[in-house]
Amino acid sequence: MTGEVPVRIARKQAAELAHQANKAALAAITKLLSSQKTVFTGGKNSLQTYRAHAVESCLYLMVKGGQGMMEVSRKAAEANQFARNWGSRLVRLWVHEWVATRTLPESHRGAHSKITSLLTDPAARDAIRTYLRSNKWTVRNPRKLQSLLKNEMESGDVMNYVSSILSEDIPLGLKHFIDTVLLPRMQVKYSWVLNGEQPLKKKGPGRGLHQSEFICSSVGHLKDAGITLEYGKNHEGFWNGQLFVQQLKEKFLPVFRAAHDPDVIAAVLVDHSQGHSIYASDALRVSEMNMRPGGKQARMRAGVTSKSEFRQERGLDAEWLCL
Repeated sequence: MTGEVPVRIARKQAAELAHQANKAALAAITKLLSSQKTVFTGGKNSLQTYRAHAVESCLYLMVKGGQGMMEVSRKAAEANQFARNWGSRLVRLWVHEWVATRTLPESHRGAHSKITSLLTDPAARDAIRTYLRSNKWTVRNPRKLQSLLKNEMESGDVMNYVSSILSEDIPLGLKHFIDTVLLPRMQVKYSWVLNGEQPLKKKGPGRGLHQSEFICSSVGHLKDAGITLEYGKNHEGFWNGQLFVQQLKEKFLPVFRAAHDPDVIAAVLVDHSQGHSIYASDALRVSEMNMRPGGKQARMRAGVTSKSEFRQERGLDAEWLCL
């Protein structure tokens, strides 16, 4: 038939269109990174900046080098400090998104809503809209509002009154309507909190749990590396540095090595707390030393002075132990 195109020619045309799209996307990402007006989420050294450079590297190797996406995505991921396997998969997703929509990859860390808003309910939105249009929030001075609607107020008083309506009358009236009418009608529990704050939950009678988890920058949450401790004097004890080191050896390192290449080195970042601090068994600590011979003696490593390099043993000699 005259309208059909051979498969080989159709594939060649599709490859040419894809090459032109990648070429235009490379020019766009290069211009974006070199522009002084570009503002990245978190600054110039943020995670979004590294992701954008990974997209640019992948597109450059594809357009200039003529290589396939699978191989160049691994190179781009490693060049921008991402994991070879999982990072290359993310790079391919970011490149497809940039070529299609010119959208930079964004991190959703910390952007998830912890509480629901009343305005997400369509029935609640309609009730609030009807209440505001009814002007029932004018509980302090309804006559003054009527004079404003009828254009009977002076121009100087209009601005002051409108400002007081927006800052005092409407918020107070709307809060009273939600507390006394809307929420009882919806039969929901509620609490008023400041913007950006979370409501405090009351402690229940149950036993507290201590959860120690790890989040990897390349593969995310290491679920199998976590430990749950039912803390308490009469239960599993309390969390300390010894348990943390045990978790690192028995839980974290096997899971981390299974998720990464053998040459990848883990850098563990923890906060400064007693649950993460521990000394070596032979550390030179004054609190473990006895002032006099006898009693339980700690086996500490030898100390060396910095000037004379004199080696001084911290343990007692055998003749002292026989006394």
